Amino acid sequence: MGLYYRIILKFILTAIGIVLISALPPLFDGMKLDIPSYISALMTIASGLIQPFALTYEHIRTDHFLFPDIWPLWGYSMTLLFVSFIIAFLFALILTFISMIVTGKLRKIIRGILFIGESVPDILVIGLAIMTAILINKHTNLPFFSIASFGDNQVFILPIIVLTILPTVFFYRTMMYDFEEEIAQQYIDVAKSKGLSMYSILFIHVLRNAVIHIFLHSKSIIWFMLSNLLMIEYALNINGLMQFMLMHGSVLAIGLLMMFIPIYMMQAIGQIVIEKITGKQVEV
Repeated sequence: MGLYYRIILKFILTAIGIVLISALPPLFDGMKLDIPSYISALMTIASGLIQPFALTYEHIRTDHFLFPDIWPLWGYSMTLLFVSFIIAFLFALILTFISMIVTGKLRKIIRGILFIGESVPDILVIGLAIMTAILINKHTNLPFFSIASFGDNQVFILPIIVLTILPTVFFYRTMMYDFEEEIAQQYIDVAKSKGLSMYSILFIHVLRNAVIHIFLHSKSIIWFMLSNLLMIEYALNINGLMQFMLMHGSVLAIGLLMMFIPIYMMQAIGQIVIEKITGKQVEV
């Protein structure tokens, strides 16, 4: 099966799955299944997808058109998500390179600290970050440590920091496992015998071979970040897409698709690049 055919087929099937899941609430009438209501909900969603610019939502007892009102909310949430994802990846990569270069004892200390961080519940991380921001703001009056959005005042620094913490730990754990597996391969001994430095080996050989497994794990990490984004938007009063969908269940399908499409496009581009370079088949 061709690369582009697989990508398009998986996109179509996933989009259909999102629509089917979005229509689930009307299916359950107490302990009974209400099939006609479910089919009616599916027809409503399908009609909205065919004519998206006719979709409306209710706010303060007034109907508003979903488009273009939803675009700023989508842009805000996507900015927080992708900036946090990139920072988490780069920071974890730097920590991994440092860990691979330092002594084994120091490496164990770093891994132990991050393992403790991985065990901390998401909601506790968010709460501690907000409390820390309150203390910093109280004693320093730094404007970029705003702890919540009000009106047109959008907050970026704090939600990005909070959203970055746990994904950094998850990326680091994945990278360390993959790097240590690669460093134990025979070709590393050959590279060392040729006089290559550890920096060159890590950058040129290990990273290139480990990137496939890192990419495969990144999918679960970014979907994990979406659940955290919902909590962060709610906790910090962020007027983003996740909170908008929580308040207006009628736009759930279109909102989920708007989140899914850019994430899938990013993963599909990564899949194409990896398969073209390595010749190995991977799946997003």
